[in-house]
Amino acid sequence: MPKIDFPINFKCVFYFILILLSVGIFNINLGTAKDPKLNLLIVTLDTTRADHLGCYGYDKPISRNIDSLAEESVVFDVAISESSITPVSHASIFTGKSPYHHGLRVLHGLIANRLENKQTTLAELWRESGGQTSAFVSAYPVTAAFGLDQGFEFFDADFQQIAGQELISKDGIVNTAISQRGAKETTETAIKWLQNKDNSRKPFFMWVHYFDPHDDMLQPPEHEMQKLLSSLYPTVPQNRAEMLRAIYDCEIYYMDTYLGLLLDKFKEQHLWDNTMIIVVADHGEGLGDHNWWSHGILYQEQIRVPLLIHLPSMKKGKRIKSLVRTIDIMPTILEIMKIQPEKWPDMDGLSIADALLAGKTIESREAYSESVNCLKYGRPDTSEQSDMKNDKLYSLIDNGKKFIYHQVYPYKSELYDIVKDPYELNNLIDQQQDLAGNFLLRLKKMKALSEIMPGMTITDMERLEKLKSLGYVK
Repeated sequence: MPKIDFPINFKCVFYFILILLSVGIFNINLGTAKDPKLNLLIVTLDTTRADHLGCYGYDKPISRNIDSLAEESVVFDVAISESSITPVSHASIFTGKSPYHHGLRVLHGLIANRLENKQTTLAELWRESGGQTSAFVSAYPVTAAFGLDQGFEFFDADFQQIAGQELISKDGIVNTAISQRGAKETTETAIKWLQNKDNSRKPFFMWVHYFDPHDDMLQPPEHEMQKLLSSLYPTVPQNRAEMLRAIYDCEIYYMDTYLGLLLDKFKEQHLWDNTMIIVVADHGEGLGDHNWWSHGILYQEQIRVPLLIHLPSMKKGKRIKSLVRTIDIMPTILEIMKIQPEKWPDMDGLSIADALLAGKTIESREAYSESVNCLKYGRPDTSEQSDMKNDKLYSLIDNGKKFIYHQVYPYKSELYDIVKDPYELNNLIDQQQDLAGNFLLRLKKMKALSEIMPGMTITDMERLEKLKSLGYVK
């Protein structure tokens, strides 16, 4: 074979590229099969409706930092949460599993109120793969009491507790009350950790949780609140309900301001270009829609959540219109970070990495959500009425149809075409009973239906299982 003699300039370029490759300057992989190479920031926005953010069409300027991030991110138009209950939803985000598989199903109760130790969380996998982990949370429902600290080396939940009162009553009722803190305190603590963190080459996973929009107790400082109200609402709200919606918007504005400071710190610390950033809500809020004020039920205003994912050097400003689930977040991270597949736990979620990186619509998939607590919710808009939730609810969304099953009162079950009827005003269940029956069979096949009832203890559940095994209970 004849010798090919390259020109001297070509040889120089060729050898120079080989040297660069050998020292890793051209290594553009997001990770290796051994450990993550990027840092990871997950921000969860408690009780934040997608339709109250500018990047989802809201007309008030209350989310400028989130909207700016959206311009540089992939935005998912229809992201569905596994639950409208805070700890349940977070457990699904951090395990990639539906609640009937990870075991944390209630906020209030004596059983199924803690993430099972046998579950593998994202934080645990991150540490096993050579990374460091930290969390900064803003309210009691996402603390170690619910098992949500699993895998975090540093877990900060330093907020005021209720003096002289039980956080959890003998009946298993959680009293959050003042066991929460505002975005300012949480952000300052997270930034302090960033500035003093282990500066080894170990990539970090940081979780920051904001609670401000959850209720009207966690308002911005009074002088800032008055300024915000006057600028956002030049016409004074005419009644208590309008004022509460205005307070909700001000709380989002305040939270967004401090999220902006946190993101700025990532840029100042030269972390922006090697960090994957995910912003997602755990659930939304009723705000009077469907005659329901808070959360805990399963209409779209409560389970459709904002989801933004930012990756360094990816295509900017893309929107994915197809349905995704919050359980898809964990497998997506594992794939992008190239965490060893043999380490992956079983998950209900599916990776959306291809859609994220290519900006393409993904194949249709079904979305499950649940709320199995039976509770009475107080209404801040009126002292004359409470929101009674004496039922266990499950929803399935598939091909534009949505089924809501009422387990205690099946005759109240609902079926909607959420493409034609996005506000879920026209219940089609009487006209499409076959379709509703098919949805119910799928829920039963998934073994999603819960046997938990108010006041049940672990002993009660064990007795029930024994009776079932003997054929006394079906």
